[in-house]
Amino acid sequence: MAYEFVYESEAKRYRSDCSYVLKETCELLKKKGIYTQFSLVGSGAKNMITRNGDGPYDLDYNLLVMKADNEYRDPRLLKDTIRNALNKAVGRKFFSDAQDSTSCLTALLHFKDTPNVEFSFDIAIIKKNPKGNYMRLVHNKSWNQYTWNEVPRSHQVKDRADEIKEEGLWQEVRDRYLEKKNMYLSWQDRNHPSFVVYVEAVNEVYNRYFNRGGGYSVQSIF
Repeated sequence: MAYEFVYESEAKRYRSDCSYVLKETCELLKKKGIYTQFSLVGSGAKNMITRNGDGPYDLDYNLLVMKADNEYRDPRLLKDTIRNALNKAVGRKFFSDAQDSTSCLTALLHFKDTPNVEFSFDIAIIKKNPKGNYMRLVHNKSWNQYTWNEVPRSHQVKDRADEIKEEGLWQEVRDRYLEKKNMYLSWQDRNHPSFVVYVEAVNEVYNRYFNRGGGYSVQSIF
């Protein structure tokens, strides 16, 4: 099996339901002193949704923690609180309870009118460090430890993605993103969630075409 992109017409319904659930989750978290915002992996790009063969449709979200009360400095408590809020929100839809995986929270959905179609969405909990790079909350189950792991070279990912799009090179990011997801799948590597794969793909394409001054690299074009 291998990942393939899903057509927007197929994904629109799933994305709508996920957005509804995550909006409710953010509202529940705000009442507990945790201020968050969510986004689809891919800088909001609607065309980065994948499916592994006949497996579940996959939507991958980031939940950015912008501010939280001091008690949530404990990453275990923070992740448990977010998971409980997500479970409360999804209880109104046809989702399963969110499962605590190493890098994400994962929930499954079945629509009553299409019971044979399974859909899942992964939520990576992230924050920014003083350098501007993103940190993802990871549960090392072997040691039962919760830590914040830095995503290298992620602080410029949005600006770089915007520049790539402006130059009409976005398809190259899509291609590289899919190649890398399938590479990690073939390696059975579960330590590279979609957001990390996306950051890697954007940086690789950017470095291929742009020099430090922000223009095209002559070596890359000719």
